[in-house]
Amino acid sequence: MLGRLRTQVVSPKTEERYLNSVSRFLEFLRAHGKPYPCSFLILDLEVSQFVEELWEQGDPKGWAGDCLSGLGHFIPPCKPFLVGSWRLHAAWGRAELPCRAPPFTPLILYAIAQAAADLGWTDLAVLLILGFHTFARAGELFQARAGDFLLGSRSGTWTLPLSKSGQRQGVTESLLITDPFVVVLLKNFLRNFSPGDNVSLVSGGTQRKRLNDLLISLQIPFPFRWYSVRRGGATHAFRTNNIASICVKGRWSSVKTARIYICDAVAQLTELKLSDSKLHKLRQLALKCRPSFEEVIV
Repeated sequence: MLGRLRTQVVSPKTEERYLNSVSRFLEFLRAHGKPYPCSFLILDLEVSQFVEELWEQGDPKGWAGDCLSGLGHFIPPCKPFLVGSWRLHAAWGRAELPCRAPPFTPLILYAIAQAAADLGWTDLAVLLILGFHTFARAGELFQARAGDFLLGSRSGTWTLPLSKSGQRQGVTESLLITDPFVVVLLKNFLRNFSPGDNVSLVSGGTQRKRLNDLLISLQIPFPFRWYSVRRGGATHAFRTNNIASICVKGRWSSVKTARIYICDAVAQLTELKLSDSKLHKLRQLALKCRPSFEEVIV
């Protein structure tokens, strides 16, 4: 027996691939605090934003195509309405390299973290420092819960039940936290949290807006985004580590992909020029955030 006609449209392997990519889109909505689209027009707009994020993060183009094809497969009436999303997919195919978010330098990241803490946005400060140390993705930071962390005296682990590569491989991933400063920071911040409490006290969308507000208030004229945290941490670590170890820690699928991320980021770092007065202000903030900043980080 061949079974139902519906099972003959695509192969089981292709349908599984579609399901995984559509699930990534749903995870994207949750990470940004967005509701499920209530119309095909809104669906096209949200999928377009999802494709943009895949592009900026250097994820495979196939994920975007599988998401679009998957939506058309699971919800056939939506196919004619995904015009904008498919146009972005086509543009991706014509482009050579994505215009990725520039990497944070340690100086700028710790300065912004302190500025956030001064405004009472302590969770934002903690997430910035944690992401820089672990190379975590923005969605992973926004969805982290207190119970995901197991912290010792000088090191700890962070379980990632919803990580992209973990879903792809069918495993639960964990990140090592080896910087005692980050361990103590997390311990102090999570002291009164219950295991199910989110580390981020606001939605992902609010965190993105707050980061942008901080960049404006500090007059930092570069298009930094949350993905700059992951790229910045990996780029900084590359100064004292080999590419293979960075690839493992950052959970990149290949050394070639990680090398593109880092080499492109190093080139962008040469373009980050700030005045002496602005550098002085940022250094004061960074030192307030981490007194051993100059000795340990720079």
